Amino acid sequence: MGTSQGWFVIVNPAAGGGRVARRWPSLERALMQAGVGFTVARSDQSGHAESLAHEAVMRGFRRLLAVGGDGTLNEVINGACVTGAAASEDVAVGAAPLGSGNDWARGLALPAAPRAFARCMAAGRTRSVDLGRIDFTGPQAVPARHFLNVAGAGIDAHLIAGLPTGAGRRLAYLLNLPGALRKFRPPVFDIQADGTRRRAAQLLALVANGPYCGGGMRLAPQARPDDGELDLLCLAPLSLRVALLRLPRLYDGRLHEEPWAQQQRVRVVEIAAEPPTAVQADGQLVGVTPIRITVLPYALRVLTT
Repeated sequence: MGTSQGWFVIVNPAAGGGRVARRWPSLERALMQAGVGFTVARSDQSGHAESLAHEAVMRGFRRLLAVGGDGTLNEVINGACVTGAAASEDVAVGAAPLGSGNDWARGLALPAAPRAFARCMAAGRTRSVDLGRIDFTGPQAVPARHFLNVAGAGIDAHLIAGLPTGAGRRLAYLLNLPGALRKFRPPVFDIQADGTRRRAAQLLALVANGPYCGGGMRLAPQARPDDGELDLLCLAPLSLRVALLRLPRLYDGRLHEEPWAQQQRVRVVEIAAEPPTAVQADGQLVGVTPIRITVLPYALRVLTT
C-alpha cells in the first residue's frame, strides 16, 4: 500500500498523563485485525506532532490519525492540514479519544473502545467541517493558529495554565475552578463580532466550533462544525458562590438560559482585552490578545462514524 493510501498515525504517549502509552497497544492490535493499513510515528515533546504531521503530508500521506487528546489533534491539524494560508481540503484527519479532554471526538460520537474505533477507521467515512483561524493582531509577530473545536480568552486559558499533569481534564477543571475564580481578575474585553461591538468586563470570551470543551462541558450545545459559523460565548463576572451554585449549567447545555451568559453566531470576531489576557486553542495555550478569529467553511475532512 502506498503512502498516499494508508493512514499516518501520530501517537502522543504522554497524553492523558500517560494513558495513551498504556492504551495504544490495544488500539494498534485492533487496527491490524481490522485490516487498516497504517504507519506509526511517536511524538516526544510539545510541537513534535505538528512537525510529524507536516512531514507526513510532504511524503504523500492524506489520511492522518491523532492518538492523544485535543492538544495532539490541534498540533496535527496545524502541521498537516494547513499549508501556507489555506487548509488542504484533500487531507482527512481522525481523532482516537485516548488522551485527556477528547471533546472533539465526543462531539462526533467517536468510540473509545479499540475494536469499535478500528471499525470506524476501516469504514473510512469522512465529512467536511469548518476550521477556525486565529490571527494575533498585537505588536508581537506570532504565526496564525488554527483550531478545530474551541478557542477562548480569559478564565479558560487561565485555568489551563494551572492544570496539573496526569489528571483527567474534567476533574482538573472542577478542582481548580474555585481557586481560579478567586484569583482571576476579569479583564475589560472589547469584542467586535460581525458588525456588533461590546465592551465590558468578562470572565470569558469563547468561540466554539463544537458543542463540548473542558472534558465534557456543554458550553455551546448549538455549535455545529459544518454550518459555516462559530458560536461566540461571553460570560460576565460572577461571585464564587453564584458560580458554584450554577456549576451544573456548564454540563447540562443550559448555560444560555443564564442572564450572565451571552451567545452569538459569528463568522469574524475581534477580541481585545485590558490588560491583555491569555488565549487557548483546543485546550492549548497559543498566545495573548488581541486576536482576530475567522471561520474557514468546510476546510477539512474528518473521520466520522
